[in-house]
This record gives sequence, structure tokens and C-alpha cells, in this order.
Amino acid sequence: MKLLLVDKREIFLEGLARVLADKPGIEVVGKCLSGSEAIEKASEVRPDVLLIDTELPEGECVETTRSICQILPSTRVLVLTHSEADHDLFSTIRAGARGYISKDIGVDNLIKALTLVARGEVIVSSPVAEKMLAEFFSLKGDHESKPRDIDINLSEREKQVLAMLAKGASNKEIAEALFIAQNTVKVHLRNIMEKLHVRGRLQAAMLAQEKGVSGHTDKESGQVSSST
Repeated sequence: MKLLLVDKREIFLEGLARVLADKPGIEVVGKCLSGSEAIEKASEVRPDVLLIDTELPEGECVETTRSICQILPSTRVLVLTHSEADHDLFSTIRAGARGYISKDIGVDNLIKALTLVARGEVIVSSPVAEKMLAEFFSLKGDHESKPRDIDINLSEREKQVLAMLAKGASNKEIAEALFIAQNTVKVHLRNIMEKLHVRGRLQAAMLAQEKGVSGHTDKESGQVSSST
């Protein structure tokens, strides 16, 4: 298995590379400190698995995952998260990640996860799976106890942001599509979560999909329109 590592902390990369170097069947073919570096290196070495950390600068993990999956469809992306509350969890999976595991995972289980993902299987570690189920059931409970009308509650701009979020877009991608600042996107997302009574990006995206919120970009004007 050819493995490419991506993390913003060089000391973590070096330590992980040393640990995996002694494991049979694994060849670390590169260590990258950024998403752009990872894309360039992956195109060169064509790894079987890319192990990437969500603690890269905002949106970079999602964008890198999406790019790798498009450029090198045979490369499997396995994501490491430091927190089950990671707000990019849903977006990264939608971007094409084949696995999502907690950094608390032991070395032996990490190797098992890498092996399974390299074979084309999907793996989610227990803490992350529990988080996903908790989000799902919480969202379901909210729907049963408090009906929400997206069309009434949200402004047109907020619906545009929500539509793109439901498609797995990062804050940077939303900002570029709508010609607004990333800080403005954050404000819209905060307002959306407050109005819809959800606790995170995952719940908001799931609700948008359930309600059928969709958006498209007009090729001439570059504006995003939304509908429910």
C-alpha cells in the first residue's frame, strides 16, 4: 500500500511516518503540510490511500479530498479528526472520503482502517459513528417536536448558502460562488442554524436535503438561485 500523509504539523507527520515505516505492506510515499502540496504530490506518486487531517486551514481538508477524488479516483481518502464534533465531517464525506476516524485510534486499528479503505471499503470509527447517529436522531426528534418551514424562516441569501452547504461546499466555495467574504458566510450559517434550531452544519445540511432545498449558479451572472 502506497500511503500519502497530510497534516499541518510537521512533528506529527514525522512521528506517524516513523511508526508506519516499520509496518509490513505499507510504504509512506510522501508527507505534506498543506492541501495544495498533497494534490501535487499525489499526482506524482499516485498513492493507494491518502490520510488527511481535518485540522488543516478552514475548508482545506474538504477541498483537497474533493480534488483528489476527482483527479485520482483510484486513490482512497481516509480522514483523521481530533474531535467527533468536527464541523467538516459531513462535507468531507460528501466530497468523497472513504473513511473517517478519530485520532484516538490505536496504531493497530489505524493500520486495519488503512487496509480496509485501500480495498475499497468504507470505515467510520465508533466515536465518529456515534456522533453521526446522534446528529441524525437529534434532527429527527427536532422535526417531530418543532416543524420548520425553510421557505418562510430564511432569506433568499440564507437559502442560497444552505443549498450549497447541502451539496458539501466549504465556506470558501460558498463565498466565491456568492461573491461575499468568508466571514459573511459564517454569519449566514450562524443565522441559519439559529433560525432552524439546529446545532451544526451536519444537521443544517441534512434538513436542507430533507426539505429539498437546491441551488444553481447562473453561468452568466455568477449568481446562485435557490428553490424549495
